[in-house]
Amino acid sequence: MRTLRAWLLSLAAVAGFVLLSAPPAQAFPAFARRTGLRCTACHELWPVFDDTGRAFRDNGYQMRLGKDNPTENPFSYWPVAIRITPNYEYDTVNNQETDQGKKTFKNGGIADGAMDLLIGGNLNNNVSYLVVPTGYASDGVVNLESFWVYFTRVIKNSDWFNIRIGKHEVDLPVSAHRSISLINPYLIYGYHPMADNDAAGAFALDENQRGIEFMGHDRGSLTRYSVSIFNANDSPGSRGAWDSRGYYAHFQKYWQLDSYSVSEVEVGGFLSSAEYPTSFYTADGEPIDGTGTNLKSSERWGLETSATFGPKWTPFHVWAVWAQGKDDKALYGEDARDGKWNGGFLQLLWVPPTDGLHWGFFGRYDYIRNSQQPLAGTPKSLNDQDQWTIGMKHTFAFFNRDEYALHVEYSTNKMKGMAFDGSDLTVSSTFIGIDFAF
Repeated sequence: MRTLRAWLLSLAAVAGFVLLSAPPAQAFPAFARRTGLRCTACHELWPVFDDTGRAFRDNGYQMRLGKDNPTENPFSYWPVAIRITPNYEYDTVNNQETDQGKKTFKNGGIADGAMDLLIGGNLNNNVSYLVVPTGYASDGVVNLESFWVYFTRVIKNSDWFNIRIGKHEVDLPVSAHRSISLINPYLIYGYHPMADNDAAGAFALDENQRGIEFMGHDRGSLTRYSVSIFNANDSPGSRGAWDSRGYYAHFQKYWQLDSYSVSEVEVGGFLSSAEYPTSFYTADGEPIDGTGTNLKSSERWGLETSATFGPKWTPFHVWAVWAQGKDDKALYGEDARDGKWNGGFLQLLWVPPTDGLHWGFFGRYDYIRNSQQPLAGTPKSLNDQDQWTIGMKHTFAFFNRDEYALHVEYSTNKMKGMAFDGSDLTVSSTFIGIDFAF
């Protein structure tokens, strides 16, 4: 029990770190410089896509006006942009064990920054690319968050078969890399039930995955599908022609309505399975990376819907996503059972019809409910989560070269039974920053 408690404390610290770390969020002014359009042409409230932005991305960063070949770019065009958010952050974590009794930790200051360097564009008609080195913080670490080449209209002039090869974000119901929220993750993308060990515990749908995506869409991207085959992230490696196989499929259907009150509705569904090894060759009793076998799956599947109220250029946009998940019992070791859970989120975004689209307000509620713990005797509700986020963004200026905005956000996540003494753990964060991309 003492070991389990220590592990729970470590997990709580990790959960707090993940919650309080800003996820990457991409907006790409280089495309605005190339097309001459302001960022509002493709974004509801940057970096969230509107219909035009979704179609532009699906078409491989092409306007389809006969000027997408690189030789048509302005001579001064450089396909590079940066994104960074200098910010103040104030964090609290309650119910922490100390020699002075149970305490709430509080600290704040100007946060250590990290930057996205966005490099992307077209190699030719119907061939596009994206490379995103990210990091550049005080630790000196730089990672390739994304790198891919995208072939569109592979079969004649049909948009129904396109291929992306490289490291990419799978086609999520709501993008984690273009989220309006900067300080907390969507819980359903990376959640796993509690146990001392989980071989698939690193798997997260919101992590970019190395693999191949097949996707297609109609004119305007109102009907879309995506299928990805990938190497599951952060696996120690398995034997065979495809290391730690992962699969993902997603479908969306949009209806644009001739109505001022409700201008668009959408429904869709998704499913994924990521396989992780549970047996290895060993050396001196230690597992050898890359030799795994007996792969078992971490699964999640769900449904989604969204609606846009009012005109699409000043929307009140609502998303609702529900999901279930299961980790195979073999991932936890002996004497375990399948870990099962359900969860979802409700997200709201409002762009008031005033002041040239400079203001935006957003909120989100995420929840997790465990339906079967992998270890018998573990309380069913352990690590049930309720996460709330509210925020606003005021963009001072939109140009076809850059944008910069004041971003204010508050989030709190209550994790049931996760404190050292079995009480609830609550992690909260306040974020105030200048978000800019150039």
